Amino acid sequence: MKSTKLYNTKGAYEIKDLDSENRQVAVYLSKFDTIDSDGDLIRPGAFTKSIQERGPMSSSNRKIAFLRHHEWTKQIGIFTEIAEDSHGLFAVGKLGRSTDGEDAYRDYADGIIKEHSIGFQYIADKMGFVADETIKGDGYNEIRELILWEGSAVTFGSNPFTNVVEVKGQDRTDAIHEIEKELGACIRALSNGKGTDDRLHNIEMKVKYLSAQLVLLASKDPAPVSQSPAVKSAEAPKSFDWPFVVKSMEQKATFSDHPEQAKKNAKRGIELNAEQNNRCATAVGKKRGTQIANGEPLSLDVLKRSYSFLSRAETYYDPQDPTACGTISYLLWGGKAMLNYCRTTLERLEAEKK
Repeated sequence: MKSTKLYNTKGAYEIKDLDSENRQVAVYLSKFDTIDSDGDLIRPGAFTKSIQERGPMSSSNRKIAFLRHHEWTKQIGIFTEIAEDSHGLFAVGKLGRSTDGEDAYRDYADGIIKEHSIGFQYIADKMGFVADETIKGDGYNEIRELILWEGSAVTFGSNPFTNVVEVKGQDRTDAIHEIEKELGACIRALSNGKGTDDRLHNIEMKVKYLSAQLVLLASKDPAPVSQSPAVKSAEAPKSFDWPFVVKSMEQKATFSDHPEQAKKNAKRGIELNAEQNNRCATAVGKKRGTQIANGEPLSLDVLKRSYSFLSRAETYYDPQDPTACGTISYLLWGGKAMLNYCRTTLERLEAEKK
């Protein structure tokens, strides 16, 4: 029995278009007349009332939200259009310029976000079970109307590559190629190193997840290619570049080798800031000081931002005035030792590309 009191999520559907210039993305949030993994089949018209009451053109001050991972604290933009068509629930979202919005924009551009999901509530008298012994579960739940609260961009779909160990033959080959494509997009995004630490961490976790799916598929006996005359060795797609994956991940791991002097500088900055009642530096600067002092791994993007900040802040550093906020901020970010480390590391990575 479906609960009509709970907040539910479902669906993972495709992106139709990305307009980088205007920071807009066109997507399908849901699909009609298809039985999903929850045994639900949503009928056309199911979203009509929600769109009228809380859609972009409504007068409501609680419009259908554009979120990340169904988290209401992570609104990545606003929907400028939501409408039903013959395929499903179509929406156009405009990405904001907050940290979460910027991360989402980069994930769309890099191909990390490819799927979407809805947050909704069932309506008891607008749904019913339709018996059908020809399908799994002996039927499905027909959803004629629901309450739509939000549409979310998701890194993982509702059921991505589930039961991959049961995939056989050509379907297994297709699944492997699809996972390889996703891994390629993730690795390219990590190599670019753009976005917040949280964004890069989420991409790294997706790499681990997708890698696990490949291991599961590879652990099963492959379908004998010789039995399929349609398959030709010359047409076999290029396998995923695993050495590149390993090298990329190893490169990221080396970013914890910042010099001891940088750690000492950061610790000194923390001590001096405490003496000033922590009035110096932004929240980011204080966080960076703790990371460097503890020798925590830093992403490529953080390394680039550190170099940019230290290059600008060097002019405000006065070793003769330990009470100056310019001096304290410079030390929190690791000071001269960290500046040199960032410069050397970035130059090395740039040389390796050539």
